[in-house]
Amino acid sequence: MAIAQTTLTPSSWINIGNNVTSITFQCISQFPIVIGITTNNVGPATTAPGLVYNQYEGEVKKLVADLSYETSPTFVWAKATSSYATVNYETP
Repeated sequence: MAIAQTTLTPSSWINIGNNVTSITFQCISQFPIVIGITTNNVGPATTAPGLVYNQYEGEVKKLVADLSYETSPTFVWAKATSSYATVNYETP
């Protein structure tokens, strides 16, 4: 598995987990990130709630189902809470 890094904005969700059952990611910027989960390859609504992770927080091999109330979620999305933020994440 490789590690990727993406800069996020608050205006749009970026896919960091495409059809996965587990995810590893970490917020590496001073600004928090929001993680959203869906069951298809369509990002959450811009105003959809999510899980907030602050600098250096993240998850390691976390089951996507544990991050969501959705049935069979497999798509993980990230965006910044304000300004810009950066996330590291594992890619297949």
